[in-house]
Amino acid sequence: METPKQQRRSIIGQFAQQLKRSGLELNAADLADMLWLAQFIESESEGYSEEISEEIVESTQRETTTIDETNTLSSEPSFNLYSNEQSLSIPQTTEPSEPSQTDQKALPFPVPSAPAIRTRLDLARGLRPLMRKVPSRILVDVDEEATVTQLAETNICVPVVRPTPERWLDLDLVVESSKTTVLWKRAIAELQHLMEYQGAFRTVRTWRLQAEEQTVQLFPRWNERLENRLTQRPRSIRELVDPSGRRLILYVSDCTSALWRQGIIYETLWQWSQTQPVALMQMLPERLWSRTALSDGYIVRLGGRVAGLPNARLDVEGLPDVDEWDEPDEPEEVGDDRLLTLPIITLDPNSFQRWARVLAGAGETQTPGRVFELAFVREMAEEPVSTPHRTAKQRVELFRATASRTARQLAGLMASIPVSLPVIDLLRDEFLPDAQQDHVAEVLLSGLLRRCDSDESEVCQYEFFDGVRDLLIDGVPIAKTTAILDRLSEIIAQKAGRTISSECSADLAVSVEEQLPNPKGFEGFLTVLEESENALGESALPFATVGLDVLRRLGGDYQELAERYGRQELSSVGERETQTVDFLLEEREYEVAKVVNFPTLQTFEYEPAIITDILEERFEFETATISRENEDWVIHRRRSSAWGYTESLNDEIGLEMVLIPGGTFVMGAPEDEPESRENERPQHEVTIQPFFLGLYTVTQAQWRIVASYPQIERELNPNPSQFKGDNRPVENVSWEDATEFCKRLSHNTGREYKLPSEAQWEYATRAGTKTPFHFGETITTDLANYNGNFTYNESLKGESRRQTTDVGNFPANVWGLHDMHGNVWEWCDDHYHDSYEGAPDDGSAWIDEDGIETKVALRGGSWNYNPGNCRSASRFDFILRGDRYSNVGFRVVCVMPSM
Repeated sequence: METPKQQRRSIIGQFAQQLKRSGLELNAADLADMLWLAQFIESESEGYSEEISEEIVESTQRETTTIDETNTLSSEPSFNLYSNEQSLSIPQTTEPSEPSQTDQKALPFPVPSAPAIRTRLDLARGLRPLMRKVPSRILVDVDEEATVTQLAETNICVPVVRPTPERWLDLDLVVESSKTTVLWKRAIAELQHLMEYQGAFRTVRTWRLQAEEQTVQLFPRWNERLENRLTQRPRSIRELVDPSGRRLILYVSDCTSALWRQGIIYETLWQWSQTQPVALMQMLPERLWSRTALSDGYIVRLGGRVAGLPNARLDVEGLPDVDEWDEPDEPEEVGDDRLLTLPIITLDPNSFQRWARVLAGAGETQTPGRVFELAFVREMAEEPVSTPHRTAKQRVELFRATASRTARQLAGLMASIPVSLPVIDLLRDEFLPDAQQDHVAEVLLSGLLRRCDSDESEVCQYEFFDGVRDLLIDGVPIAKTTAILDRLSEIIAQKAGRTISSECSADLAVSVEEQLPNPKGFEGFLTVLEESENALGESALPFATVGLDVLRRLGGDYQELAERYGRQELSSVGERETQTVDFLLEEREYEVAKVVNFPTLQTFEYEPAIITDILEERFEFETATISRENEDWVIHRRRSSAWGYTESLNDEIGLEMVLIPGGTFVMGAPEDEPESRENERPQHEVTIQPFFLGLYTVTQAQWRIVASYPQIERELNPNPSQFKGDNRPVENVSWEDATEFCKRLSHNTGREYKLPSEAQWEYATRAGTKTPFHFGETITTDLANYNGNFTYNESLKGESRRQTTDVGNFPANVWGLHDMHGNVWEWCDDHYHDSYEGAPDDGSAWIDEDGIETKVALRGGSWNYNPGNCRSASRFDFILRGDRYSNVGFRVVCVMPSM
């Protein structure tokens, strides 16, 4: 009788599992040979075959119901709250039974089954440029037509062969083994699956790379089981070298481990990159790259006009003084001037596609990258890392000003509990399901926490800097904070096999009802913890201690409850214990990965000196967004803040400058954006370095002070404006006047001020948005000063003020910049061009050499123009550098000095 289809699948799955456990290195050909040979092997008896089959099924069932620290294939993902040494049994039935060792290891807890990579199809499409075939150097096929032709012509029966077409590239997927790797295991496993089955590569091998005593070690199979790792021998890194250029190395890392901090990995990557293509798969999003070792490299764009070029031969744009940094003629030469060129890709389809096109030799495409000077990174590794001293208030304010909304919410939740990655995952599942792993990384790299484990080999442990936890708790609703405490209390009690509500006495139940929203939650947990048997174990004390601190911070009845328990024996026991989080440092098992803890934070705070020297003031402001609700446009306002400094112009008046973080954005307008024009296209990516930009346009009061400074090239009218007012923007100033203002300001302050480039202006205006306005899809006269007789995108008509308004009168964007839409047009440093064909992609001003009479770019719209001219991408195109109008002003950029 034929085996049912479902049963056949089960047996094949069991066979695959057994092969994986065996640790054998088998490729597709080996497996095919093995299965072909198996059909000729007869079992000794039918009974023996059935016995083996039953044994395999029974073994598989045992594995799927047993959760241990090495099994990542369990059909029931679980959350393990306690360590193996301190674990407590969970009753599986209502009948008394002896807890097994398996029962003591884990508490089943459901986790989301959503894929870690949600754009796998788009990623696969991005790899299509690599799917070409080339003649094999080993395998041949019989050319039947040529053989027949030869036989007919020569009467000689000799087969004619030709090389077999095969995929162009082999792939070596090298995964960095560090404390952070476990955070990305699911994504890496799905990436490996994509690479193996997409069809772009002839073979795919995976490797695990780690450092042992300052030496790089390479092992086969990145996700090898722990017991098999103990018997593995390291392989030479030269095993991956392929001078033919047909082997690609994809190095997977987030660049935060000791391999990067200690400068160990650079030499290995440099050796690989001299003979073949190597790319870095960065797991962190680009907004966090500056907090990793990538901050030690030059930001560049890489291209290639020949397929399969090694990194050392890629075209590099954006490297300062390129002629002075030529690579040595011989790859073996070791010198202080060696450079490591490294393309960087992320799990983003556009990033994949650009990199694949560069690798395939599409000369018109460029991909982001970094160039590292090996002498410099060695020097950085030898120097101790200095962390700027900040108060708890400064840390929290800086985090709230720069972090994403989800990361801010997650940090507030984390303040209620001891910090460990499993608990963070629990908080995400229970209270913040939209949070992703990169939001977790954003919090852990924010400077709010510090590492409290002493050795790199230990499990990562974290604690908030003094005072930070209290400030974060103040920003979270009390109901949310108490809900977190109650939920975690329930899980710990379930772990101990206790029901908190049943352990509470009648008197306790009454007292709890008077003080906490949930009488079965945290107070019940404290009562159980105080019992003589200490059923929850001493490892639960850190949670109790943190929880009491949280209640004290909440005040009122919560503080009274905390003081009542704090005066009892629990408080004294908690004081004797070190506040570790061992009971929360457990591995949480997923379908393809186990998540433990994230690495150190403070080691990677590479803040440039310019920031620590002058970034000393926090600006508070109101931001707004507009969205359609029930066919009406609704404005949502909130308070925010940003960091910057104030340049003192005299004893009373200063020039406020706000920090604009670096990054990459798409400049220009898409064709479907209403009222967009062709001079706003083609859209193109631009990479911007950090800079400071004026919080407001230059005011008339500020203009008068700088106009009184010593003249540099031309005279300045101290009162040029038509609409008078100290806090109104200065207008009726030409591009030449604005440039003179910048020169005088630079000479007087010692810092370099200039007009922003068009790219800097649009990048700062958008502040991460892609909509026509940083407010949203439309705009109203409640948000900006423009001609309200006109509308945009079905908005209502508004007020037409017919004059300028005071700066800062309207909400800012999320980076703190006011009046980027409307009020006055703003001069940019660029000469005007009819399109973006040939525009710089590094954020610099686009200036023609002989452009004395050339028109100059204006951005932002003004009080007498319609809202379509106020869009982020809008460009004004008919004004000369010497013209002056009552609707044209400017704001200034402070250029960061080179590090």
